Amino acid sequence: MKCPGSDVEITVKNCPSCGEEVELFTGESRAKCSGCGNWVVREKASCIEWCPGAKQCFHHVFEKKTADEESDDASSEGRSIN
Repeated sequence: MKCPGSDVEITVKNCPSCGEEVELFTGESRAKCSGCGNWVVREKASCIEWCPGAKQCFHHVFEKKTADEESDDASSEGRSIN
């Protein structure tokens, strides 16, 4: 779900301990349940998937992905990237 007034995305998860709904906002990997105090974690385990600064830490992964995508695009168009 996306917040209508901003670019914030809200993920609603059920607490595994008590079943209470817990909202996780963009950039949050976990949130505390208001029902029982348990921490509810986002399913994505890697910060590369949710952290706004991931490109700084994992630039080599993003650069390889971009190069691979360009290679795939060139191959599908029948031309070489070299």
